[in-house]
Amino acid sequence: MKLKASIDYGVRAMMYLAIKGGTCSSKEIAEHMDIPRDYLIQLGLKLRNAGLINARPGKNGGYTLAKEPSEVSIHQIVAAFEETYKNPRHPLTGKHVEDTIGGKVANANALISSSVDMFLGQITIQDLLDAGEQKEGKKEFFSRIQGE
Repeated sequence: MKLKASIDYGVRAMMYLAIKGGTCSSKEIAEHMDIPRDYLIQLGLKLRNAGLINARPGKNGGYTLAKEPSEVSIHQIVAAFEETYKNPRHPLTGKHVEDTIGGKVANANALISSSVDMFLGQITIQDLLDAGEQKEGKKEFFSRIQGE
């Protein structure tokens, strides 16, 4: 599964801010994280509106994290960019939900969505930073996140 560009760039920007600590300009983040600057500014607005970053305009302005990296989940970043995140594009409705197959499929989709939300809610920016520091592989990372 590939992340949408907005989510990928949002995670990159948040991790960059966490690593650098302090205020970083949009130009700096864009250059170091290979994010188109105009797009980063749009994403910054959504991250700010979600309460994840602070944005200060002007010559000495820039972005800072609004919370500690351990308090920012990947789910919060996804939710900042996904206005329709909870709503399927073409939900099953009416008689299709009530029949046996339609009901099972609707339930399965709800379980998948809830599971993804729960899992992404467990992963923080700090977890990703720690994984990079420890050079964890997928298995080690998942075990640590799941508390095994």
